[in-house]
Amino acid sequence: MKNNFLAALRGEKSIRIQLLWAAFLSYVLALTVLSSISEYLTEPSKLNFILAISSLGGSFIGFFALFTRNLVKYLSTLTDGLILIADGDLEYRLPLSRRDELGNIARNINNMAEQLQKQIVRERQVEKSKMELISGVSHDLRTPLTSIIGYLGLLKNGTFADENEQKHYINNAFNKTQQLKKLLDDLFEYTRLTSGDSRLALQEVDLNSLLEQMITEFEPVAKEQEILVKRSLYSAPVTVSIDIEKIVRAIDNLLINALKFSVNPGEIEVKLSDQEECVMLAIENFGKPITKEQEKQLFERFYKIDPARNDTNMPSGSGIGLSITKNIVELHGGRIWLDHHEGRYKFYIEIPRNH
Repeated sequence: MKNNFLAALRGEKSIRIQLLWAAFLSYVLALTVLSSISEYLTEPSKLNFILAISSLGGSFIGFFALFTRNLVKYLSTLTDGLILIADGDLEYRLPLSRRDELGNIARNINNMAEQLQKQIVRERQVEKSKMELISGVSHDLRTPLTSIIGYLGLLKNGTFADENEQKHYINNAFNKTQQLKKLLDDLFEYTRLTSGDSRLALQEVDLNSLLEQMITEFEPVAKEQEILVKRSLYSAPVTVSIDIEKIVRAIDNLLINALKFSVNPGEIEVKLSDQEECVMLAIENFGKPITKEQEKQLFERFYKIDPARNDTNMPSGSGIGLSITKNIVELHGGRIWLDHHEGRYKFYIEIPRNH
């Protein structure tokens, strides 16, 4: 990059030198021609002629310097600006006070500096994302793994009072392994979705029946948390072309999210809307309010709301559940959004019939 700038600097300097040489050679050529003409003049006329030529030459140089002063000044500004940009000041922009070729050069240099600046910002964001990914994964995996190691240590050393306590340790260790598996599955799914390797296995599905089955399987878990699941579905089939496995994962993430952050006792309502060009699913629950800033970050990876909002005994997730859901919905050509007002949460999924 710096070599390109320096080459441009040399080009700007050569323009000034060429202008000065052009003026000098023009003056010399004019003197040569006029001197040849003066040979045919008488002595008195020749003296006056030479004085006139000298005066004309001085005037030419003076007017040339006057007319090129702004040009030379702008060239100097370009040179100084290029040096600043070459030294790493990508915030600097050259003035665009001219509309000629030099103005176009300045505009192109500014565009180049802007593109370089954006590229550096993107590279920093990628690096930051990598560090956040490593940090988030390490933290989320360490918690259940530490518990598993602890319970297995107690079992290995026989540190339990009776068979019931032994079963309790085994059960807790098993639950932690399930939590660890869920975290790894989420991470694997998120990596596939964001890497561009994920492909849809589309099938014509009755979304109404699919939701009925999912809610039936979800109700016992919700009941344990004193949450009633209400449904507003259709009696007739609602056919849509989707990847069943991915859509089930997306909806399940929304149901689990609603369960985690619902006020106990409470309720979750699932509504299906059959429209002409799309189908719309809404999952609604009531919990503790969040700020507008928190709303904006809900679909970002590894973003977790304050644990104090969780009124259930369910373990915290990986922080990428909603991000996975968003990626799955967008992969289907749809969109997802949240309508939140004073603790009333309504997540919407819209999936087009044709995509």
